[in-house]
Amino acid sequence: MRHLNPNSLAFTFLLGSLGALPPLAIDMSLPSLAQTGAAFGVTGAQAAWTLSTFMAGFALAQLVFGALSERFGRRPVLLSGLALFSVSSFVAALSPTFSWLLVARFVEGCGAGGGAAMTFAIIRDCFEGSKARTMFAYITMVIHVAPVIAPTLGAAVIAFAPWPAIYLFLGAASLAQLVVMYFGLGETHKSPDPEATSPSRLIGGYAKVLATPAAIGNALIVALAFGCMFAYISGSANLMMRVLGLSPFAYAITFALSSGAIIVGTFLSSLVSRRHLPATIPLWSGLVIAVAASLLLVAITATGAVTLPLALPLVMLVSMAFGLVMPNAMHGAMHPLPQLAGVMGATCGFLQMTGGSLSAGSVAHFDDGHGPASMAGTMVVASLVAIAVYALWVRPAEKRAA
Repeated sequence: MRHLNPNSLAFTFLLGSLGALPPLAIDMSLPSLAQTGAAFGVTGAQAAWTLSTFMAGFALAQLVFGALSERFGRRPVLLSGLALFSVSSFVAALSPTFSWLLVARFVEGCGAGGGAAMTFAIIRDCFEGSKARTMFAYITMVIHVAPVIAPTLGAAVIAFAPWPAIYLFLGAASLAQLVVMYFGLGETHKSPDPEATSPSRLIGGYAKVLATPAAIGNALIVALAFGCMFAYISGSANLMMRVLGLSPFAYAITFALSSGAIIVGTFLSSLVSRRHLPATIPLWSGLVIAVAASLLLVAITATGAVTLPLALPLVMLVSMAFGLVMPNAMHGAMHPLPQLAGVMGATCGFLQMTGGSLSAGSVAHFDDGHGPASMAGTMVVASLVAIAVYALWVRPAEKRAA
């Protein structure tokens, strides 16, 4: 069977589409939360538990799928995850109760975890050095096309059909992706370890990850950067619609602009990589921009001066910073342990989703029901901790390794 060349543009888009499935599953459902809540007799805030359960499954499953891929290879794990995602999406669309929907979303998140864990492991299998950094940037760029179009796509779907149509769409999309992956993607893990899933080897693999400062430190930066970004994602509807009074369509436009800023950041990161410049340039730049923009957002929130012309450029700067940080921190996490690419990719994915979940929980817990203070405050804390981890932990470890 003839598979795609890893250096081809089609291969890049194939992996990018795989990584785009989880954000599509999260963001596409945002416009339907009120309708979903009304259908089951729960509030819109309670309907948002469908996001939390999806992310919980997404985070936990990656730890399992990562280890399985070290034993059985990337391809069977990837195809299994897509099949699980597709079936559970159809189940979600047919859920008779809200509890059924939550369970289906958890399982759907587990399926998405299989694909996400494999995306970056496959890149690590196929590429080295600046080429790997460039590929991480390209994949991140493609992945974040999904948040640009997902809310608008979700709004368009529920404009013509009830909320289950969103899950039918996701199930059909992942089924089509499964077929394409089956014929287009070959096995990239050339030396599977038959003992990888034994308890001692499994514990040893994750212990090795925790004992490699540059790897786990960069993975924490991935988690914190995503936490900063997800604070905005989870609080964006409150900021844009309840505080600033935008319509759902106008909100979708602002969401697309901030997601587009991520693409700008990843494009700039790819330019740096292609010129073989050190990863410290986009990492430092992104972290400093995120801290500065988040602090300014807190300032305008504290003074009551929150307006669209002030808030939107700041969240776009944070988004661009995320695009600068994410591919380079991911490469920094994956690079030191090529023999554990599946486990390392799973660790990054687990920590990333954990950071997003804690961030969303912080925004919800401290929300006073009026302004975006909890969102802005969470963004500041996440970005400040991220820059501290990089300055005090990751850079010293990388210098010692060099």
